[in-house]
Amino acid sequence: AVVSTQSTGFTETLDIIKSLLSTTKIELKVVPGSPVLVVELIRPDLKYPLGFSVKDGHITTLIRGSIGERAGIRIGHRIIAINEESTVTADHDTVAGILLSETGRLILKTMPSQIFNLMLGHEQPIYF
Repeated sequence: AVVSTQSTGFTETLDIIKSLLSTTKIELKVVPGSPVLVVELIRPDLKYPLGFSVKDGHITTLIRGSIGERAGIRIGHRIIAINEESTVTADHDTVAGILLSETGRLILKTMPSQIFNLMLGHEQPIYF
């Protein structure tokens, strides 16, 4: 039987591979692309919430129709920079403080949390 599928996420891809382990041949085509997502948020005033929650730099919730959702923020991503300033080593209070206090144009760089954790050695790859 031939199974054809495509995936854009690491977790989804891993689940697909696990479900196909009993097949005789698995062919993966990796399309190159940067895992970094650049998002521009426009917040005119502090009375407008950005509409997402962050825990230790990771985006955990997102409100539908919010500034964050409209800009393209994704749950499960890690914020790696705010306005070109790295947040990789920043603690939660620093990241939250910036997000709570900034108005106007805010540029966030994010990447999927699993890729971030693999790059820093916080997680080990799974080999088959």
